[in-house]
Amino acid sequence: MKILSLVVLLFSMASTQAAVNGPCTGGGLASGTGVCISTSKCTASGGTVHNGLCPDDPNDIKCCTKAPCTSASLGGGVCRFTSSCTGNHYTISNLCPGPTDFKCCAPCAAGKRDEESSELDKRLPVC
Repeated sequence: MKILSLVVLLFSMASTQAAVNGPCTGGGLASGTGVCISTSKCTASGGTVHNGLCPDDPNDIKCCTKAPCTSASLGGGVCRFTSSCTGNHYTISNLCPGPTDFKCCAPCAAGKRDEESSELDKRLPVC
């Protein structure tokens, strides 16, 4: 009986911590645009804290969003999980708080470039 109680306790502890660095749930946020991290990491990176979107996590773990995320050389986008950065978009590292798969998702230049393309368009990856 003690072993069963210990196993149940360990699983319940793991489930309460499972969403740290995971996606936020609910609150009307677009899928993949928020990450459950400590409020101090969120505010230190210029993010916005949202309450109630990281259920079962410790009190200092909240949903963090950051928009826009900007790069002086490549423009900007929205922080989101790489799995939800699809289509005519690419990712920029080191602009968003949270885990390594939570990056700045920015639009790329569609098609080929011509001589009249802006300087920014010339730096963007082509989709």
